[in-house]
Amino acid sequence: MRMPIFQSDSITADTVVRENPPEAYQSLIDAGMNTHEIQIDSRPVHDHPFWVSGILIFSFILLAWGRLFFRRRLEMIFRAAFAKNYANQLIREGNLFNERIGLVLFVVYLAVISLFVYLSIPIVSEVEFLLPEGMLYLSILGFFLGFWLMKVILSKILSLLFNTGENSRELLANMYLFNLFAGIVLLPLVACMAFAQANIFFYISLLVIAFIYTYRLLREATIGFTVINFSVFHLFLYLCTLEILPLIVLAKILIRNMIL
Repeated sequence: MRMPIFQSDSITADTVVRENPPEAYQSLIDAGMNTHEIQIDSRPVHDHPFWVSGILIFSFILLAWGRLFFRRRLEMIFRAAFAKNYANQLIREGNLFNERIGLVLFVVYLAVISLFVYLSIPIVSEVEFLLPEGMLYLSILGFFLGFWLMKVILSKILSLLFNTGENSRELLANMYLFNLFAGIVLLPLVACMAFAQANIFFYISLLVIAFIYTYRLLREATIGFTVINFSVFHLFLYLCTLEILPLIVLAKILIRNMIL
């Protein structure tokens, strides 16, 4: 007679308990709770005030209005930004400062460049401003408007000092023209910066601004060298007073208050 052989289970209850202690289950539960908390705390990336969309829509409407009623002048502005003969023709055909298309595009420029700076602050700075968001934007807008008025006043003063009224008006018209052009080009970029990849379009916009600014300086230097009344000293003083010195002051303010 064969005796029954009883073999013990290879896996005992003690082994199961030993290999899977209660702490492991507790860790899994805690990990699940932490993951759930992270998902709840996540915020939308593009959380801007409603008026940001309003400014962009208003700017696009103004640009569409100019395209509809002043198509030829708008095309001339684009051509004048790249060809000096078109710029001269644009100035000869009328006073761009007083034309409706010029004023409308200048409003677009002020709105867009101010919005670009406003949207750039969280990217380049960790400074917390005490002003409300709307007041901060209006302060930036007022700064750019005052900056332009300062350029106009300095240009008038220098033209009286050096008796270069006509040539000074041409330089000022050149600055004005490139401001209008910059507003048109930056409008879609700032819109993408507000509601798409902010960092990417921030650097693209910076490159566009740097290109326009450098090209404008070269155009102004060309205007100065082709005029007999302008000596090299006069031209250098013009560019330093109206362009380079304000840029250095602005850069110093940004470096002091922001992380660049």
